[in-house]
Formats: sequence, C-alpha cells, structure tokens
Amino acid sequence: MVEDAADLLVDALANGRELDLAGAALPATTLAAVLTDTPPPGAPALRLRRATITGLLRLTGAEVKMPVELRGCVFAQIPDLRMAHFAGLALTGCRLPGLRAGNVRVAADLLLDDGFTAAAPVHLTDAQIGGSLRLSAGRLRGAGGRALIADRIVVEGTFYARRLRSSGELRLPGARITGNLDFGGADLSSPTGDALDATGITVGGSLLAGRHNAGPDVAFCASGRVLLAGSRVGGDLVLSGARIERGAAAAAADLVPAPGESRMPVVPGGIVDGAACLVADRIRVEGNLELDDGSRTDGTVRLPNAVVGGYLRLSGARLAGPAGASEFGIALLGDGMDVGGDLEGRDNGRGPLVCAGQLRLVDAHVRGSASLSGIELAAPGGYALLADRLRIGGEFYMRRLHCAGTVRLQNAEIGATLDCTAARLEKPRLRPDGTARPSLDARAATVGKDMVCSEGFLAAGGVRLRRMEVGKSVQFVDATLGTLPSTVIPYALNAYGLVTGELIVRPAAPPSGRVRLTQAQVGTFADSAPLWAAVGGIDLDDFDYQKMNDTRVIDIRTRLRWLKQVMPDYAPGPYEQLAAAYRRAGDEELSERVLMERQSRRSAEAGVAGRIWGVLQRWTVGFGYQPWLAVCWLVLFAVLGGTWFAMHPPPPVDEGQNPVFNPWLFAADTLLPIVNLGQDGYWRLDGASQWIASSLVAAGWILATTAAAGAARILKRV
Repeated sequence: MVEDAADLLVDALANGRELDLAGAALPATTLAAVLTDTPPPGAPALRLRRATITGLLRLTGAEVKMPVELRGCVFAQIPDLRMAHFAGLALTGCRLPGLRAGNVRVAADLLLDDGFTAAAPVHLTDAQIGGSLRLSAGRLRGAGGRALIADRIVVEGTFYARRLRSSGELRLPGARITGNLDFGGADLSSPTGDALDATGITVGGSLLAGRHNAGPDVAFCASGRVLLAGSRVGGDLVLSGARIERGAAAAAADLVPAPGESRMPVVPGGIVDGAACLVADRIRVEGNLELDDGSRTDGTVRLPNAVVGGYLRLSGARLAGPAGASEFGIALLGDGMDVGGDLEGRDNGRGPLVCAGQLRLVDAHVRGSASLSGIELAAPGGYALLADRLRIGGEFYMRRLHCAGTVRLQNAEIGATLDCTAARLEKPRLRPDGTARPSLDARAATVGKDMVCSEGFLAAGGVRLRRMEVGKSVQFVDATLGTLPSTVIPYALNAYGLVTGELIVRPAAPPSGRVRLTQAQVGTFADSAPLWAAVGGIDLDDFDYQKMNDTRVIDIRTRLRWLKQVMPDYAPGPYEQLAAAYRRAGDEELSERVLMERQSRRSAEAGVAGRIWGVLQRWTVGFGYQPWLAVCWLVLFAVLGGTWFAMHPPPPVDEGQNPVFNPWLFAADTLLPIVNLGQDGYWRLDGASQWIASSLVAAGWILATTAAAGAARILKRV
C-alpha cells in the first residue's frame, strides 16, 4: 500500500495533476521521500488533496525543489519544516496539530489559508517568504496563549490575514513586509492580554486592520492589546470600523489613585500598559492614519510621539478609556504626535468622534487644520481635552463641541482661528477646595487670527485667557460665561494680560463670576449691559483699549453708571482709559465729562473739606473742563456786585476829582483781574461793601484763571 501511494505521488507529479486520496492515509515518511527526491523532468508541482498524513513529517533543513500544494489534508503530528527550503508551499485548508517552521525559506508564496487550522502554535520565527504569506480565513487555536510566533519574519510580498480567526496571540515583532499587511475582518483573541504583537515591524505598503469587503459588519476585532510600538508603515494605517478591547489580563489595571494623590490620569511609559488596548508609541505612518467609521475601543489608544505623514481621521470612532466617562483614564494619548495633514473628528457621515475619557494631545503638532466640531468628550470633573503646547498650523474647529470636563489649551499655538461656536463645556474639573477650574483654559496660548465663542457658547466653569495673544479678535457674543455659583467660579472670564486687536464681550446673560480684564491690551473694545452686570464685578486695573465700538449707541451716562457699578472703590485708570477712547473717537466733549466724573468720585472719597471743595469745583468750573461755567459765574457775580453797589454807592476817595460812579463797571473792574475799566481806586469802601469787593477780587482771579485755561485747551484743540 505504501509503495502504491508513493507510485501514485510520483505519477501525479510527473503528469502535473492533482492526487485526491479522499481521506486515505499517507505515511509522512513516504511524502518526505517524494519531496526530497529529485523531481521528474518538467514536473510542475506536487499537488495532493484530502490525504491523512500519518506519522511525523520531518523536513528539517531539507531542500524541496518543486512547489508543494496540499489541500484539505490532515496531519496526525506537528510537521517539522525548520530550516527547510521550498520553491513554494501551500497548506490550504489543511488541519494540523501545530507547525514548526522556524527559519524556513520559501521562494514563492506560503499559503496557510482558506480553512487552514492549527490546534497549537504556528512557528515561523525568522522565516523568509519570497512571495506573499496568506493566512486569510485560517483558524489558529494556539496553545499556551500563542497562536502564531513569527518574530522577525520577512515577507517580500503581501501578508494576507483577512478574516483570520485566532484564539491565541499573534506575534510579529521585528517583521519586515514589503507589501501590505492586511487583517481586514480578522477576529483575534488571546488569554495573555495581547492579541497582536507587531512591535517594531516594517510594512512597505499599508497596514489594513479594518472592514472586509464581505460586508460593513465584517471588521477587524481584537480581544486583547494590539501592539504597534516603533512600527514603520510606508502607506496608510487603516483601522476603520475596528473593535479593539482589552483582554482580561490587561483590564485588571487599577486606575483610581490613592486618597490625597493627584486625580490627573497617569501616563505609563513603554508598552506594559494595562489600561491600553492599542499601543502605537513612536509609530511612523507615511500615509494616513484612519481610526474612524465606527471604530470602538475600551482602553487607551496610545499614539505618543507618533508621526503621521498624511491626515489623522477619528470621525465616527467611539473611544472609551479604561475607566469610561470619568476623570480617571485616557481614551486617546497623543502626546508629542506629529500629523502632517489634518486632524479630523467631525461627522463625515457615520457620526462624530465620541471619547469617554480624556483626549490628550500634549505637545502634539498638527501641520494642517484640526476639526473637532460636533464631537463628544466625557471626562466629568477632569480634563476632557488636555492639549498643552498643542501646535496647529491652520484652523482649530470646536464648533458644537459637547464636553463634560475641562478643555485645556495652555501655551497652545493656533495658526489661524480657534472656533468654539455653539460649543457646550460643562462639568469642569474641580480643585481640592471645591472651586471649579475654567471650562476652557487657554492660558498663554497664541491664535493667529480669531477666537470665536458665540451662538450659544457655554462654559459652565468660565473661560481663562490669561496672557493669551490673538492676532485679530476675541469674540464672546451670545455666550454664557459660567453657570455655577460665584462661590465655585473665581472668574467667569479671566483675560488678565490678554493681547488682541479686538475684544467683543456681549454675553447672553450676566457672567456668573468675576470678569478680569486687568492689564489686557485691546485695539477695539465692544461690550453690552450683561457684561457690566457680572456677578462679582469687573477688574479693570491697567485695562488698555484704543477705542470703543459703537460709542454713540451707548450713552455716556450709562457707561459712567457701569463704571461706578463695578468699581465701588475709586480708581482713576478706568476713567482715564474711557476718556482717552472717546478722545480718539473725536468725542472731546464726552471725554471731558468722563474726566469730570473721575474728579467727582475722587473728591467724594476724600475728607469733609475735600468733598466740599469738590462740590465747589464741580458746580463752579466743572473741575476746569467746563470753562463756560466760570464765565457764567463771572457774569452772575458782576450782576450781583453791580446790584449791591447800585444800592450802596461808595463815596469818592478825593472829592476834588468828582469822578462819575458806575456800579456795573465798578463791579466788573473789581471782579476781572488785570483789566482796568477806570473805576477801581477812586472810591472808598468800608463795611459790607469792602468785604463784597474783596470777595469779588478773589472769585475773579479763580474764575478768570480757570476760564482762561479752559479756553486755551479749546484753542489748542482747534
């Protein structure tokens, strides 16, 4: 029987036809003898179907000069193909208890697909495949937690693992694949916690671990971590529609800090991260990285220091951190990431990005624009978006963003516009003392063009723009600044040291905390009544703006009332700044009214004598800013003095001169300094007339001097 099987194999080989044994037994030694013998001249390949290989097929170090194609065969023992050389090898649909093929060399393709089943690990460590490696629709059950061990494997073609089913870890660290690595629709699970270890691999084409063309529901699924740290991908990294879940071993990580420790999520180093489900530290993707279109994770997606040459697309992904929607744990870790194109998270047809846990982009660099419009971030009581020192070359869109937690952009650099139109930022991070941190914290950030927070923008914990620089304008129009009590929010808007060309603060309702504009430098300032009704008032020390927008719309009395309302204690700076703004707008008269109010408040907070003097200054000469009042008082005193002297004419000093007395000219001559009308010095005054004349002289000097100074200012202006 053995001799008949050998003859049949040789005959089939010589005639180039397939031998179907229909399940009949074939000794492994017979098969090995035929494979290692010199093939007949012109023999194309050995094609064997449905054979039961009994015994151990040992081809260690053997050279098989013909292509070998086994279909639907069953092996009783684990074949030993270590260091063997094959022209080509196909085990399509075969069932094996395992495979030992370390250092195997296959000149063409190695096919382990279409129903290939291995009950123990498939060893392909240091194997070299001259063509493609196919594991598509295979079934690897593994043993000891590992199903495929292919460390440092070299595949000159494409590595196909579409719809592969594995119940053990796939190990490919250090692999080199010239073409694509395709896991489309594969289903991987592992009891070790790592479903796929592709650390440090090099893929010349694309790494595809998303949907399979068999249908939208057939997508890559991994129960266990996927490790891609240090990998290099020459094309795209596609994880569209993938589902990656932590295994039981990884899910045991304790994320809750001990009492008294910081609640900031801990960022572990290296790939030993029990909270991670996708580890792609330092990965380099020359094309695009697509984690979108319904992708789901239940642990941290790690992309620290990753380099993406194209765009990073997260639209439609649902990324859940290891602790879900809480202040603990990170959904996506992208610290130091470099994206050559755009960062997309908005709805592109399959919904927006949804993050349950922190989205972390500290020190990341997006060379194009970033769109997080309409996405949902949930880390209530924590930092939902932590992006300190984030750099974005173009626009940063956060329109209609729904966020439970704080958005922190400290020291960020945005090349064009930061657009937060209609964003809703709620449940901000809390300090240990129970006060809330700002819902939007852009301290020391730089924005090249505009910062827009309008059309229903809401920041429950307020907004901090301390030392921020915005090239064109900062707009808070129809915005809600703070919804929590003022005892919880120190500042509804903290713009200390803000530098911008235009500041528009026209909120939908009075801010629920204090507004701080101290040391801000603004070109144009636009406001509205709700701003000045802010709970806790407004800090205006050293607030510098060049002009007011719509100075004619809001009357001067309203503005002065607002200033008094927010400044219970007198400070000259805000009045001087408002007066300067009116002056630059050409409203000199309004400017002087502001300065008069400044003087009035100053004297009102002085002592009794100061208050009396202030009242006199206000109503007699308008603190020197209304010289016409001095003229009116001069005329009044002249009339009153003339009336008195008309009723009580003084006698002449020298009866011999017989001067003519004119009471009106005498009163004017006494009242006006320097001017001589020919009445002074000819009459003898005593009693009440002497006191009245002395009073007229004093009043004349004071009023005339004030009137002259005011007239000089007017002439100088003209």
